[in-house]
Amino acid sequence: MVSHGPFMAVLIILSLVLSVFHLPQPAPDWLGYWRPQWMLLALILWVQRIPTYRGGLFALLFTKSASDDGTTARRVLVVVWLLGFYLDTLLGDPFGLNGAICAAIAFYLLRFQERLQMQTLLQQMIMVFMMIFLAELVRAYVRNTVTGQPWSLQPLALAGSSMLFWPLYVLAAEKLLGGQRRA
Repeated sequence: MVSHGPFMAVLIILSLVLSVFHLPQPAPDWLGYWRPQWMLLALILWVQRIPTYRGGLFALLFTKSASDDGTTARRVLVVVWLLGFYLDTLLGDPFGLNGAICAAIAFYLLRFQERLQMQTLLQQMIMVFMMIFLAELVRAYVRNTVTGQPWSLQPLALAGSSMLFWPLYVLAAEKLLGGQRRA
């Protein structure tokens, strides 16, 4: 069994690399629309696994102490917001866009954490689809407003492909980190 901290750090770094990875030139354009939102998938898995961290930087940042009055959630939101700022610089998005999207998703996941942990895999897939679809709609609206980028069906395709990759993320986390399977 792998430790949580290094697994999540590698997963986030790999997600950042896959987020900026471009398809080869001969690949059809429509194939780029079906690339999952790797960073948002990693974020969802990361925030769902925060209560089970043991040791390392993640424990320093996110473990609850006896006098915890919500500071854990605030630390998570600050770290996620800063990660979103870094994603802004990688993707060339307007500054703060990905930070706001990542922080909003993390806030939702932290707020309803107990309820979301009882969901089946199918319910989680639907939740992932809705969160990523809404995030991509916000991103498309801001890009349209700021840069004049035309609207397309890309948010729907990205959310659909991310939803289909979610079981692989959960399976990898359960295999490497341990955990119970839900039907």
